[in-house]
Amino acid sequence: MPRRSARDTLSNNLLSSMVDAGSYSLMVGLGETYLTAFALALSVSEIATGLLAAFPMLIGATLQLAAPWCIGRLGSHRVWIVGCAVAQAICLLMTPLAVIAGAWQLAVLYVASSLYWASGLATGPAWNTWAEEIIPPVIRTRFFARRSRVSQSCLLVGFAAGGLLLAYAKRHAFVVTAFSVIFIASGVFRLVSAGALYRQSEPSAGRAAMGHKSLRQVLLGLRGHAGGRLLMYLFAVQIAVQLSGPYFAPYMLARRGMTYTEFMFLIALGFVGKVIALPAWGRLAKRAGVQPLMWIGAIGIIPLSGSWLALQWIEHDMLYLSFVQVFGGFAWAAYELAFFLMFFETIPRHERTSVLTIYNFTNALALVLGAVIGASWLAFVGQSGESYLQLFGLSSAARILTLVFLLRVPHMEIRAVAMSLRTLALRPSEGGSLDRPVLSAMEDERS
Repeated sequence: MPRRSARDTLSNNLLSSMVDAGSYSLMVGLGETYLTAFALALSVSEIATGLLAAFPMLIGATLQLAAPWCIGRLGSHRVWIVGCAVAQAICLLMTPLAVIAGAWQLAVLYVASSLYWASGLATGPAWNTWAEEIIPPVIRTRFFARRSRVSQSCLLVGFAAGGLLLAYAKRHAFVVTAFSVIFIASGVFRLVSAGALYRQSEPSAGRAAMGHKSLRQVLLGLRGHAGGRLLMYLFAVQIAVQLSGPYFAPYMLARRGMTYTEFMFLIALGFVGKVIALPAWGRLAKRAGVQPLMWIGAIGIIPLSGSWLALQWIEHDMLYLSFVQVFGGFAWAAYELAFFLMFFETIPRHERTSVLTIYNFTNALALVLGAVIGASWLAFVGQSGESYLQLFGLSSAARILTLVFLLRVPHMEIRAVAMSLRTLALRPSEGGSLDRPVLSAMEDERS
């Protein structure tokens, strides 16, 4: 069998990468987004549903700390990434088992979600390194711009398909069955993504070098460093946001009786807001620097959760929430692009996999701390609509306090704004929340 030419290899890599992007985004939009809604449909309590968006992610982030060591032992990014992709597909395929698990349904959801996040988070840093190896620099920016458009389109298609199917199913009383179909389809899309990943080449196969650092080494290196101060700010923001973030879906679906169509529409609006705003924020960062952009994002996200307090007095709430969602998309786009650029400026490329793996863990830890504080509040004052709104107000107040940490982040010159725009992950907030940062904005370019 004749060897494939370099041109044919590149063409295969580009096409397979596009297929991977599309199928992966369909999985996220169709399945991951509706996980908390599925738990509510199974009559899981609202607090347990909120924690479902937090504890499995921490368990997953803990398990993925072993990723650099595993990749070093395998000597291959591709083998590791494909294996994790298949594992993630299996987790989605087993999620519908919660329907027949009886008293064990919550345990099934937690196990499936934990393994889903572990396998998903473990692929991101390694994929970053692998993608830079197989996509030539001369076409990288243009290719990833096109790839991002494919991802965004498929993500919105997945959103819409899931929301419309669930709305139809609710009218005809087969909601739980519809959820099962959604998660099975999501698993199949992830398997398609795994196949596309497998078809791509890997010039460094058998000799993958990870530049692995231990948790202690990374923390010591960040102490007193600009990257360490930035990490402290991001940690504080994540806690403040997660006070309320995991509980938006329970509030919307269980307390306000929002339909699945409305739920899908609002999430999609926030995503569209990000897509619209990102090019403008990129131009601002290139012209004025990243520091002004970070402050715009940091201040812009403060009122988002607190704005829900107005729902007590507003009659036509969908119009109001639509405005909040679009504004939230603008604010989160500024915040995510700014910290993405600042974070990558402080991480040497040869250490990126190890540092981002540890970042996944610290970010998930902050998510759990915020979610537990929010759950404690609801357990203490009761799960009324008013207590949810109070929690949203507390989240906005906590975000104001995080600005103290931002003041300590020194000014940094960002050199590669244009190139970095194509790597910023634009994905829905985990768990169907309308007001949460993108957890994997730095470690997973594929979404």
